[in-house]
Amino acid sequence: MDKLTQAFHFRHACKLFDETKKIPSDDLNYILEAGRTSPSSFGLEPWHFVVVKDDLLKAELKLACFNQEQVTSCSHLVIVLHRKAGQFTMQSEYLRQTEQRSLTSDATSYDLDVACQYFINYANFLLAQGTNLDHWSEMQGYIASANMLTAAAYQGIDSCTIGGFEPDKVIQILEKATPQFSRNNFGITLCLAFGYRKNPQPKQIRWSMDDITTFL
Repeated sequence: MDKLTQAFHFRHACKLFDETKKIPSDDLNYILEAGRTSPSSFGLEPWHFVVVKDDLLKAELKLACFNQEQVTSCSHLVIVLHRKAGQFTMQSEYLRQTEQRSLTSDATSYDLDVACQYFINYANFLLAQGTNLDHWSEMQGYIASANMLTAAAYQGIDSCTIGGFEPDKVIQILEKATPQFSRNNFGITLCLAFGYRKNPQPKQIRWSMDDITTFL
């Protein structure tokens, strides 16, 4: 079995971490790099990763996550934020900076406007289909999250995906910690707990390939 396949089998939703074991900074950066280099729609990377290691802050966040033990027992809690629709207008600094990267050095303001308008047209298409930009942005964060979970498992580091939280309370805690994370600009996609398991891993149970795959 190759190492990547081993990582998929190793990973499970760790509900209790060993609080005495901390993730080395090199391994943590390896996990975050997997998120940073993840693919995203239009290459817009509409995410931001908040890494929480402070025990007092984790204790606050635990209350906003329905007292789930993994929030405080983990080594690091990564809160995956998604950028809200207001950051994807024609005048948005974030959209214009992101689109600028894909243009040649001699591109004009008109070229940049065309690139931005191309995405705006797509956004309008999404709206016509009943999908708003906040939801689109949130879904991109799931791609980055999955890659970070796999990268952690590849390094023998455990994880737990936490989707059970009160978004308003989590963002309120972040707003208190730093004004950068305003609810006007960011929403919460997921909370990811990383660390080292305290108890043995339970047997992984999955549907068979025949059950979940159809070839046409």
